[in-house]
Amino acid sequence: MTQGPIGIVAAMAAELRHLFDHARTAHERRDGIWQEHHLEISGRPVIAIRSGIGMVNAAAATEHLLARHAPAIVLNAGCAGAHRPDIMPGDIVIGDRAVNTGAVQILPSGEERHLGLGYEVAGERIGPAEFPTDPKLLALAREAARDFAPPPWPDNLFWPTGIPRRPPAIHIGPVSSADVWTQEHRRLDLLHARHGSLCEDMEAAAVAQICALHGIPFLTIKDISNNEYHRPSDVAEFSDFPIEDVGKRAMGLAARLIGRLD
Repeated sequence: MTQGPIGIVAAMAAELRHLFDHARTAHERRDGIWQEHHLEISGRPVIAIRSGIGMVNAAAATEHLLARHAPAIVLNAGCAGAHRPDIMPGDIVIGDRAVNTGAVQILPSGEERHLGLGYEVAGERIGPAEFPTDPKLLALAREAARDFAPPPWPDNLFWPTGIPRRPPAIHIGPVSSADVWTQEHRRLDLLHARHGSLCEDMEAAAVAQICALHGIPFLTIKDISNNEYHRPSDVAEFSDFPIEDVGKRAMGLAARLIGRLD
């Protein structure tokens, strides 16, 4: 599984910086628009890239990573918003699949039909919108999570009112992706009911799709930055976005997983 380097795609510098706490920096390299971070974690070569937020950015960064460096595996780690009321800030979601929830047909009735495994139009194949996680990577992530104690959510950051504080929990399930920040509860409920999704981001399914095209094993790990069921985030100015902690726990678990690769 690990003949080449390990690739990591993160959306934001605020997420990626937490990986550096677990790595030795070999060097940095600018290649066109991409700033590559060549690292070493547990003696293994790692190439990390900040893609920028959004599905197109994530896909472009992943294609660059695969074309230039032929990684043996690709990990996507960062933050996400919860799709269940009980999933709290600081919790971790290990994705057992990634789903592009924006891949829908809007029928005349207004009903949405998710594309799922794709379809054909006039002989042209529309690719799948659901991407299962590589089973070996998922098994290693489960193993790495068994004795992992994520740092608690800081007292000075928002915790839902009326919810007793607890240590971060680790969940395993689908991660949904689209260029959408969902706040309406009915829509969150619909997405969870349709896909079983535990959280949403704007990158994982795009990274997964590029990896699937090239046959590269993929896994996403997300930590929860917001739960819209308890309080709507400020999506105008992001004044309450927990920038200091986004990705911290996901990157910690990703580093532990890398240490278990054979």
